[in-house]
Amino acid sequence: MSQFSFDVGLADFQRFVIDNSFHAPVLVDFWADWCQPCRTLGPLLEKLAQEYQGAFLLAKINADREQALAAHLGVRSLPTVLVVRDGQIVETLTGAQPESAYRQVIDTYRARIADKVLEQAEAAWHEGRQDDALTLLREGLAQDPGDPDMKVSLAAKLVERESFLEAGKLLRSLPENLHKVEPVAGLLARVAAAEATPKGVDTSAFDRRLAVNPDDHAVRLALAAALLEAGDYERAAEQYLEAFRRDRAFENGAARQGLFKLFETLGNEHPLVAVYRRRLASLLY
Repeated sequence: MSQFSFDVGLADFQRFVIDNSFHAPVLVDFWADWCQPCRTLGPLLEKLAQEYQGAFLLAKINADREQALAAHLGVRSLPTVLVVRDGQIVETLTGAQPESAYRQVIDTYRARIADKVLEQAEAAWHEGRQDDALTLLREGLAQDPGDPDMKVSLAAKLVERESFLEAGKLLRSLPENLHKVEPVAGLLARVAAAEATPKGVDTSAFDRRLAVNPDDHAVRLALAAALLEAGDYERAAEQYLEAFRRDRAFENGAARQGLFKLFETLGNEHPLVAVYRRRLASLLY
């Protein structure tokens, strides 16, 4: 017996299986000493129970000792694994199955981190607690970074707050097959429109000084930094790249470092990053 698996009989079936199933799926493993496949399956299920750390629970029942319980639940051969969720048997796996089959039923019925997070975040957002909603979704993604539903929910809220950079990074990190379906396609279009809007940064003082001396690398780098800060990413990239072309060694490669900072800010999925990585590489090689 461990924290996530336990031996069960008729007397404690309600407490260990039925009651627990309202919090997590319970795999009920019917086994017997004489059953050779059971000897292989038991350790496999124990391993999964430890790996999933409570995402499901394992209840082990000796079918020879609990014949009445096995008969009541319709167990006619060994090994048999019943999947119990919310007090009901939702799956029956008869005979020793490949590990992938048990993983599939566990993943199908376990409570996702996202389910609770999305519910709480939507409630907070509609109650006017927008910062709380964003925090909940960011914390949820820290626990499950690949969940697409939390990414889309967070991105949609960031777009409403006009935080287009973070929203764009989230949306572009989604699988490409989602980029053309709603709501992702619409959100990406709004992000792209915001990115294409001219930014309100006054570069006239920089432009005058560069017109007098195009090789004033400090001024060009200051211009690039100002454009980056203002969110005018393409013009910032152009200035960093031009500074690198003119003097790649200036201030220990500050132009190249500026480009890398811009790439990090945008994220690898942003289309500008691919363009300017190639242009940088062409200057290097």
